[in-house]
Amino acid sequence: MSYLTKLNHKTLLKGGFTSAFFIVDIHYWFRLLHSQSDKDINVNIYYIIKMILICLIMTALSACRDNGAQDTKKIQFDFQNEQINDIDSTASADKDSPVTFLVDGEIPKGGTLANVLLKNDLNGNDVYNAVNSLNSLFNLRHVQPGDKFQVMTDSSGYIYELTFYRNPIKKYLVYRDSSGAMASKIAEEALTMNVKLIEGVLESSLYKTVLDAGEQPALAMQFTQIFQWDIDFFTDPRQGDKIKILFEEYTLNGEHARYGNILAASYISKSYEDTAYRFTDNKGSSKYYDEKGVCFQKAFLKSPLNFTRITSKFGRRVHPITKKTSMHNGVDYAAPYGTPVEAAADGVIQQARWNQGHTGNTVIIRHPNGYKTLYGHLSKYGKYKAGQKVKQHDVIGYVGSTGRSTGNHLHYTIYLNGKPIDPLKLKNVAGPPVSDSEMPAFKLNVQNLITQLNSEIEQDIVDEQVIAADSTEQEIFLPSEKEHLKLDTTILLIIIIAQFLLIIMLMIMLLLKRKHNQKIIE
Repeated sequence: MSYLTKLNHKTLLKGGFTSAFFIVDIHYWFRLLHSQSDKDINVNIYYIIKMILICLIMTALSACRDNGAQDTKKIQFDFQNEQINDIDSTASADKDSPVTFLVDGEIPKGGTLANVLLKNDLNGNDVYNAVNSLNSLFNLRHVQPGDKFQVMTDSSGYIYELTFYRNPIKKYLVYRDSSGAMASKIAEEALTMNVKLIEGVLESSLYKTVLDAGEQPALAMQFTQIFQWDIDFFTDPRQGDKIKILFEEYTLNGEHARYGNILAASYISKSYEDTAYRFTDNKGSSKYYDEKGVCFQKAFLKSPLNFTRITSKFGRRVHPITKKTSMHNGVDYAAPYGTPVEAAADGVIQQARWNQGHTGNTVIIRHPNGYKTLYGHLSKYGKYKAGQKVKQHDVIGYVGSTGRSTGNHLHYTIYLNGKPIDPLKLKNVAGPPVSDSEMPAFKLNVQNLITQLNSEIEQDIVDEQVIAADSTEQEIFLPSEKEHLKLDTTILLIIIIAQFLLIIMLMIMLLLKRKHNQKIIE
């Protein structure tokens, strides 16, 4: 039994006061029985009622079990009998185990875990060893203000266990092994996976529609990644467009922890209508396909960045600087300075250097089948150098206004066999379709997803316990250390019943006493 569940001296003191008031209560009962005049009766009744009320109040207080959890940084408990979960340590096994404390806190702005621990008067060598052990699992350079920790220590600052919380799913444990040396491991919480369904009609944006359905921005981002090759979500959506999303959600103690996969999703507008179904092939590769097995993923992104507007399209124009009419071999996308620019397709960096003639800092990527893409007027380059491979969505640079430019924008050109083509009119090539050998399994999967898409919105479709292993970084909310007082209702109920019985007896005796006095007067 830990200290947290023991009754302390305050509880015993309250119980003693309750007993004393109860004895005084009985004393006035005896005085009432021997009262001769109405004045004595009234005085004694007054004192009895007062004692009953005081007794009830003190009973309620003494029946409250103080759990010992205070809003402080250190909580003392009996280390010998406290069971410590998930620790393989046998450092303290004898009967003379020292009294330990639980030190908890969070990383302040500009602080480090080691500095915070040392400020709590912990042993310097233990702090050094514990931090080094933790750093082997989690790079402590990535510690953020607000990250939480708990340390089990004794009065001398000796560390028994360090727990570091980075998100609601994972916690990092540093503990003593059988030799007393520091060891570390990752403990993951058990999450519940539900399959949910939402739908909505766009009033202003996809983002707001998803939020209005009770979900979070991360789900909207996943949705846009499915349709990004066919829909530009910065320019194409219109009021009245419809969406439907069937997705996995993982919860911890009933609260949202993270999203899983989108299993199926549909987008309907005046110019576009399609549904994407997630399918995993026998090689373990998961992609989205339409009902016929055509892959949603295309060779090129519809646009390589999140832009605000198109300032100049492909074709002849009057150049804003030279004021001469010339051919504009690309599309200019206006965007804030520093906006990330992504590779439109898989390929190899052919050039990442200054283009003296026109586009300033320029990146050119060579793609399969004779395609190249050019990204101009960049403020700076990404981490990739000439000759390195890049994947679709890799950041290859950032929006700027270098070269002949009048403002921050990206000049984007696609070349096919050396000839520039209009990116906005590109006939995008879809990825590999579902193979013939896997088509039966794909069709069965599609029928199952269609059934779920047509199910009721209000109820979850699947409720499954899973063990989640995810490092998605989110703010963690630890249980409050300050619990409410727990009332022993049985004790309180017995006392209350006894007092009410005494009140009833008081009323009966009062009536009998008054009749007796009246007879004496007559």
